[in-house]
Amino acid sequence: MNQNSDMSLDNELDRPSEISYAALQLTIQPGDVLVFSGSDIPSNVVKLATQSDHVHVAIVFSVDRTNDEGDNILIAESHIDTSLPSVGTGQRNFGMQLQWLSHRIAASKTPARWAALHPPLTASEIVNLQSWLWELEQQQIPYDFVQAIGAGMDVMDDICGGNVQDLSALFCSELVAYALQRVNRVDASINPSEQTPADVMQFPCLYPSIAVVNPPLSALAVAANTLIANPPEIPPATL
Repeated sequence: MNQNSDMSLDNELDRPSEISYAALQLTIQPGDVLVFSGSDIPSNVVKLATQSDHVHVAIVFSVDRTNDEGDNILIAESHIDTSLPSVGTGQRNFGMQLQWLSHRIAASKTPARWAALHPPLTASEIVNLQSWLWELEQQQIPYDFVQAIGAGMDVMDDICGGNVQDLSALFCSELVAYALQRVNRVDASINPSEQTPADVMQFPCLYPSIAVVNPPLSALAVAANTLIANPPEIPPATL
């Protein structure tokens, strides 16, 4: 299948420019990607270095269609924000986290955009991805500040040789690129440690992103008082 042609047709004829949060909860799938902008100093630095408004990316971990109360979209991300405890460990740390999407949107105070993965993950691929991401979260993999800077400064690659692939610490787009490689949606020749959020959003396996509008108004209050009450059920590891 010609993915580029398929994606172009979808973008021109079928894709809306935005989707409500309520509709997103019925549509989004594990493996899809969320991208965020921002207006704080770190975000503006990323924008300047990458010449893009995309400053953070996360990947969908699970979607609980049986949950009629609150959020049902759990994302995996590597983040420097420690205001929210990670859903699995209950810890607040720089780096690998599992967060409810509505809580992340509220905490970041910035809009999000959704990029659907194509083709969607199979059941076995979802188990594989979830098991791997859960393990990283349980290990509390730290944020990779050094390589995050290196990924955004391509001008230094000729001098320093670029980032070396390394799972001991991860920045946001590095995590998402690794995850998509793990389910064979991104070519193995791509170096995840060199990918910026803007690079990730150019992956052929992702449809063009659309804006997420009308997130839950109560999300900020919920996020401020998050309790680790119902962590998701993680399928047995298939590694």
